[in-house]
Amino acid sequence: MRSLLMKEKSKAIKLYLILIFAVCYGLGVIEFFTGMGKAYKFLGIGFTFFPVLSALITRRITSEKSSYFLSLKVWKNKKIWLLSAVAPGILIVLGSVLYFLLFRNEYSGVFAYGRLIGNDDVMIVDNIFVFAIVFIIAAALMIPIQLIELGEEIGWRGYLLSLQAEKYGRRKAVLINGFEWGLSHLPLIYFGFNYSLDNFGAPWTNMLMMILVCMVFGTLFSYVTIKTGNCMYAAIMHGVVNTIGEMPVLLTYDINSTLLGPNPTGIIGMSFLLIAATLFFLKIEKKRN
Repeated sequence: MRSLLMKEKSKAIKLYLILIFAVCYGLGVIEFFTGMGKAYKFLGIGFTFFPVLSALITRRITSEKSSYFLSLKVWKNKKIWLLSAVAPGILIVLGSVLYFLLFRNEYSGVFAYGRLIGNDDVMIVDNIFVFAIVFIIAAALMIPIQLIELGEEIGWRGYLLSLQAEKYGRRKAVLINGFEWGLSHLPLIYFGFNYSLDNFGAPWTNMLMMILVCMVFGTLFSYVTIKTGNCMYAAIMHGVVNTIGEMPVLLTYDINSTLLGPNPTGIIGMSFLLIAATLFFLKIEKKRN
């Protein structure tokens, strides 16, 4: 009986991955040959929704009916909510501070928030620590923005991770899940998403870095999902990472290499997140669900 159940789960895992990679890489190929920007734009807009759609289609086609790691009742675990809403921001700020300490000439002391909306508006940053605290608190309270990432987390952590944990065991599943999640990003990265195409070895070095980033972030998101049985905390954490993670670069004159930072998609910018991910990974039990 267990052998039959595992066969069904393996089939569901394969189908989910086929669906998600077919969409992402299919759009990437279309963009590569047309160069019109429409396929790339559609991929960027739909990237958050493709995972949950793939999960729904997979469940519809296969006989595998595992429940999602999903519950709206995030208030039931206040400690994990606080961890998810606040800790990533602190770690991102620490990473950006380390980056600016190493590359002091890149720190402008001016927050060019106008870049986000296409103008030249700026804000003078008199006290970087107060500025950082305000951003961390603001990100922690921006629940609607955080939950934009729920579609991605339902697919990758809420659905796929639960299947992979039963097949591979939890630790192995977390690594595989993060690696495959990284692979799904590569068509976007190839065309310059998140990274400068002026980086050394771009776009290939950018793509390799994105896989590492996804394995680091994926470990953090998987940890809170496994810990609580609820991917809503991962969606909150994901939203905070995306919100605060875009801020450090707005404090720069010029960037040495986005492979380094200051955003958490660079190795220095993500350094404290990497340490946290390693510690959390070691706390994950090896046993299957």
